[in-house]
Amino acid sequence: MTRAQLLLLLLWPATAVAETPRNAPAAIELDRDDSPAGRSELGFDGGAPVVGWGVSTSLAWLAAPMTFTLPDGSTSEPIAHRQTVRLGGALALGPSVVAEARLPLSRQTGERLLALGDPRDLDRFVIGDLAVAARIRVAGTTRRAAFVRAELTLPTGDDHDFAGESSWTLAWRLIGRATLPADVVVAGSVGVRLRGDEVIVGDRLVSDELAYALGVVAPLPPLVPLWCPGQLYVTGELAGIVGNDVGSGAGPSPIEARVGILARPRATWAIAARVGRGLTDDLGSPALRATLELSVSP
Repeated sequence: MTRAQLLLLLLWPATAVAETPRNAPAAIELDRDDSPAGRSELGFDGGAPVVGWGVSTSLAWLAAPMTFTLPDGSTSEPIAHRQTVRLGGALALGPSVVAEARLPLSRQTGERLLALGDPRDLDRFVIGDLAVAARIRVAGTTRRAAFVRAELTLPTGDDHDFAGESSWTLAWRLIGRATLPADVVVAGSVGVRLRGDEVIVGDRLVSDELAYALGVVAPLPPLVPLWCPGQLYVTGELAGIVGNDVGSGAGPSPIEARVGILARPRATWAIAARVGRGLTDDLGSPALRATLELSVSP
C-alpha cells in the first residue's frame, strides 16, 4: 500500500451508520474546544512541538452553543453559559511521537430541554469526556512537517446535560505545519471523526463528520522593555465541521473564527488568550468563546 493510499484510507469518511439513531437530544458534547494538551498555541493541534513533556490548564467561557427556535418564534438556550477548567498533559515519546490526555470540568447554566417538554433541571457541575490522543510526525523537519493524529474520547462525561457523548468517538487528522520567514507559523488540519452512536438533536442527526482547521501564528516586533523578540505573538484561526448527510438527516456544520495573543514570558511558560464566535447558526457554533490557557514544559 502506498503512502497516498494509506492517507486516503485514514481520512476517508465512514459511510456506515447505526441501525437506529438514538433519540437522545442531550447526549452530545456541545463544547467544540479541540485545544491540544500541554501546548498553548492554537485552539487545535497545529503540530506544535513538545520537548520532553508539557502540562496545561485552561479557563474557558462559552456562550449559547445551541439555540432552539420554538413554533411561536421565541428561542430557548439549553446551555446559556458554561465555564470550563480543562486539565491536560502531553509526553514526547522520542523525536516524532507525542501522547496526550485531557479532561474538562465545567459549571453551566441554561434551560436544558424545558422548552421541549422535559422538566428536568440542567446539572450545574459536570464532567466532560476524557480524551486521549497520539500524534506521529510522518514527514519533514521541525520547520516543515506533516503529522497524523489519532484521538479517542471515552464516554465519561454527563451525556444527559450536553457535556459528553453517548458513546466513544475516534478522530483521525492529517496535520501540516510550516515555519515561514520572520518566524510566521502556518498550520492546518483535516480529518474525520467517527461516533459509536448516532444521536438525533432537534432536526439534526449527529453522526460521523469531517473536521478542518487553519491557523496562523505571527510574532510581534519587540518593544523593549515590555517584551523581547520571540515573546509575544498574535494568532488567528478558523475551525469547522462538515456533518455527514446519511439520508435520514444532515449533521450540524458549525464554523468558528478565533483571534488571540500568545505570550512566552519565560522559556518554560506559555500563556494564550483567545476569543472567537461561531460564523453559522448551527449546533455547536457559539455566540462567544473566550479562553485563557497556561502551559508549562521543561
